Amino acid sequence: MIRNQSWCLLVVAIAIAACASPKVGFDYDSSANFSAYRTYEWMPGAQETTGDKRVDNSLVDSRIRAAVGSRLREKGYAASVNGKPDFYVAYHVAVKDRMKGSSTQQYVGDYAYGTYTTISDIHSYNEGDLLVDIVDAGTKRLVWRGSAQAEVDPGTTPEERDRRIGHVVDEMFRHFPPK
Repeated sequence: MIRNQSWCLLVVAIAIAACASPKVGFDYDSSANFSAYRTYEWMPGAQETTGDKRVDNSLVDSRIRAAVGSRLREKGYAASVNGKPDFYVAYHVAVKDRMKGSSTQQYVGDYAYGTYTTISDIHSYNEGDLLVDIVDAGTKRLVWRGSAQAEVDPGTTPEERDRRIGHVVDEMFRHFPPK
């Protein structure tokens, strides 16, 4: 019985670690009147390209737009129907190749003739950044920016990517509108 409980706790711990929250931040213009915002549109023009084929594609674009649109609708904002929104939404995305390392020292040998040896473990990973901007349509000024940073696993399924992007956007939009 205790063995089964230990196994279940291990599985839960691994699941929680796999879904670790992204690092989320936000900034805003304290003079902006967020209560006046009711409608939005995506920033006119083509989506900014990065030159990185991992993020410059219609699959990533549609996932981000769907997640952001869903969160905005949940918060009571509507897509503009007359072409005159209260604010525009834009996003910027990037993936960077990173390396993590750790090292430990071990004493090898007996007490008289031993020595310390250092064991290093270095592995590469991908780190994704997502910025979402809210721009006042009248003044064209940036009034809110949400940011998120998380490790990106290239081996995820499309469904997992949908959930992950949704989770990241959820965490980011907990801070919009600012209180």
